[in-house]
Amino acid sequence: MVGIFDNPQLLLFFIFSGVLVAGALGVVFHPNPISSAVLLVLSFFALAGIYAVIGSVFVATMQVLVYAGAIMVLVVFVLMLLSLHDEGIAKLWNHPIKKVLVLSVVVLLAVVLIHSVREGIPNTDSSPTGYSESGSYEYTLSKSAEGKAGVIAEGNTAVVGSSMFLDYLLPFEIVSILLLAAVLGAVILGKKNLGKKTEEGEP
Repeated sequence: MVGIFDNPQLLLFFIFSGVLVAGALGVVFHPNPISSAVLLVLSFFALAGIYAVIGSVFVATMQVLVYAGAIMVLVVFVLMLLSLHDEGIAKLWNHPIKKVLVLSVVVLLAVVLIHSVREGIPNTDSSPTGYSESGSYEYTLSKSAEGKAGVIAEGNTAVVGSSMFLDYLLPFEIVSILLLAAVLGAVILGKKNLGKKTEEGEP
């Protein structure tokens, strides 16, 4: 039996996974929003490391450029715009109804995670999409009349792009709409807070 220290890929996976879990817990439990944002950046880098370890170099690069870069700039900007303070977060957490709702969501996610780990990955009998028999990255765009592969996208970037815009186009667009709604909601909340400060005479 091969040990964990004899397999560098498995060892790196566990290291990045530990950093990711620790960063995620810090994001949730740290009282300072800016520190939570910094820990979230650390989690994004650890997740990018996991993607790189499993061979998804393009996804790892996009994780660093898009999430750890552009998205986190937006998150920090929104946090500063809303002017969240420690006492406001403590007051929110001490509310009994909201505490019950948060704990209920955490328990539900824990049950789903435990069930997923026990059941394993679904559809393991079906052949994975985006891989050829030799293990290289290939995605069949069209087939010939004889049923053979006609147009094939090769390479990690081409396979990810083809699968995203052909197989997962609807979820991709839904996520885009959700992100747009989150940005608009943050701007509206920020304007409300600025209006309250102006009425109270704060600078």
